[in-house]
This record gives sequence, C-alpha cells and structure tokens, in this order.
Amino acid sequence: MTRKATKVEFGKIAPQIAEAGAKTWVTRGGNFAVLVSEVVAGAVLNRASDPEEHMVIVPMGSPTLSITAGGKTIEAKADSLTIVPPGASSITAKTAGLFAQIYSKASKDIMALASNAATYADGVPELAPPDLWPTPRDGYKLRHYPLGPYYKADGDRIQPRLFRSTNMMVNLFAPFKTRRETTALSPHWHDDFEQCSLTLGGNWVHHMRYNWGPDLANWIPDDHEEMATPSLVIIPATVVHTSRDVGKDEASLYDIFCPPRMDFSRKPGFVLNEDEYPMPDVPVDTTVKTGGSLLAWQKPV
Repeated sequence: MTRKATKVEFGKIAPQIAEAGAKTWVTRGGNFAVLVSEVVAGAVLNRASDPEEHMVIVPMGSPTLSITAGGKTIEAKADSLTIVPPGASSITAKTAGLFAQIYSKASKDIMALASNAATYADGVPELAPPDLWPTPRDGYKLRHYPLGPYYKADGDRIQPRLFRSTNMMVNLFAPFKTRRETTALSPHWHDDFEQCSLTLGGNWVHHMRYNWGPDLANWIPDDHEEMATPSLVIIPATVVHTSRDVGKDEASLYDIFCPPRMDFSRKPGFVLNEDEYPMPDVPVDTTVKTGGSLLAWQKPV
C-alpha cells in the first residue's frame, strides 16, 4: 500500500502543545518532526535534554529569539537558521511571531506528539536508515547563520541556501518575489527518503503523482490542491512532486531531509556550512539513492 503524503495547514487544526504564550503544531516524517510555534513576547520553550542536534528556523518578518544551549546564548533574528547541540536548550521569544524547529526521531517524546503519528506506525521500511554523520570538526555547539548574506538581489529566482548537521539537511530558499512559470516546473522523485516542504509565506500547490501498483483499487489520484500558509507537506519516497507558489505576495519555502542528502553534499560548495561538518567515508555506489527527474523519463515501451 502506498504511503500518502501528510498535508497540514496549521490554522485549520488545534496545536499539539499549548504553553504560556506559545502554541506549537507537531508533524512528523519517518525520521524527523517539524514543530511550528506561534509565540508572544516573553514566551519560553524549554527542552530538558535531546540526544541529537536540532534546528531552529526564523523566517522573514518573524520574532527575535534568544537561544541558549551548551553554556552559550545567541540572538536569532528574522531570516536565520540555528543548529542547536545535543543536551538541554531553551528558547525565549523577545518579540511575537512564528518560527519552526526540526528534531530527529531520536527525540521520541516529540515524535509521539505528532498529529500524524499513526501514519508511521509501520516503522517506515521504505526509508534509508537515519544514520548519524560524523561529529562536527570543532565539536557540538550553537551554530547561528543569518541568511541575508546568501541572498543575491539580482540573482536567479530560485536561490538555494543549503545547510546540514550530523542528522539532517535543510534548504532555506531565498524569498520568492515572482511566481514560477508553469513551463519551468521540475517534477522528480526520491527513491528511499522523504522530503518535507515547509511554507511559511504565500500560497502553494505541491503537485504530487503516486506510482501505480498492480492493484487498481490502491491507486491514489494526482494531487494539485492549493494550500495556504503556514503549512507543510511531507512527500513520501517514490512520489513524483514539484512545488509552485501561486499567491500574489512574497513566498517562502524550506525543504527538509533527514538524514542529510549525500548527492547534495558531494557538490563542492553547495552546502554552505560543509567546512564544519565532515562527510561519512562511504563508497559512491553505496550511498542513499536519490531518485530522478520526470524530465529524463523515456517513453514507455
């Protein structure tokens, strides 16, 4: 039976965590969970201990956060990424707004809270194992990346800003100020890993086509539903997909993978913090499969 995509518009469902000054929605994939929090100034979110690194995304126009972990405190402003080391951590909202966190499946308490936890009750046998990559070259610590310096005002419409940790990878595309042409889409699939597309601005259509099996009764129709933001979609392995922003305003998109993608990591300079995180020493022919593009398909025989 094909696994169906998870689609969540956060304004349409109740939060899974309600704390003083904060509402948090939890959605999981096979190897990770995404938390989207709406906070007021002064809200505090604490974690007693996490076994692995996690990430904090502050989008454009969103709150300033004070993040403490490993004996250090940093200020995370709008349009930034922070990698938080294992152990205890705390986030204090200095202003109101929306931000996201990504945790690996090692944080079992978070995974259990997910609104779609039942989707993964089978253990997700189709996915590659989420093996940890090597320890950072200078050890675990808070790592903060303002994203503005990686934006080119006169650059291409699609500007990837890719970062990885020991357990995940995120592509924080620069804000989309113009719409994607319908003649320039990029339908593709991934053989043995999921993709989470988190959108915190604009309106989006995540076009998806499921592979057909031998039993017609199990076929899933193509999906072209428009989604408002903030929202996310978790796209299963083997599902053909491409995303298109369809609103009139500035749009944002963040693609999440767990574990990090080897194909992206092998492109010199493509991962912006590659100097901090060594790659595992594995032969090319034993890496995680990446899938392919519909543009490369031949006519069926």
